[in-house]
Amino acid sequence: MVWFYLGIGSAILLLLSFPLIFCAMYEKLDTAERYVQYSTYLVVHKHIFRNTHFEGRPQRVFAMATIILIPTVLQWRRLVLVEDVEKIPRHLKYWMVIPTLVTCTSFVGMLISWLLKD
Repeated sequence: MVWFYLGIGSAILLLLSFPLIFCAMYEKLDTAERYVQYSTYLVVHKHIFRNTHFEGRPQRVFAMATIILIPTVLQWRRLVLVEDVEKIPRHLKYWMVIPTLVTCTSFVGMLISWLLKD
């Protein structure tokens, strides 16, 4: 029964994260992208998802979060420069990372509740 409540709580958390993602997509994404505008990783994401819903903005928010969370791995693959990522202000980093982590956490919670259901 506890897994049921975990699944419901995760679903509610997912629904509550949608306004956060939309705010990040339309208010903060363009500003954050200016700091890493020559990043190969980001340019490829823009090109691939340019014809999807919302002009690929949700995918670009997740791509920005990936750039912020693991810049050294991406620099090793020559996709982004760590110096560019370090120039991004802290509040913009939070706006990119927190909606992504909340969404991923809620998906993991729903998956665990589904796999371990009674």
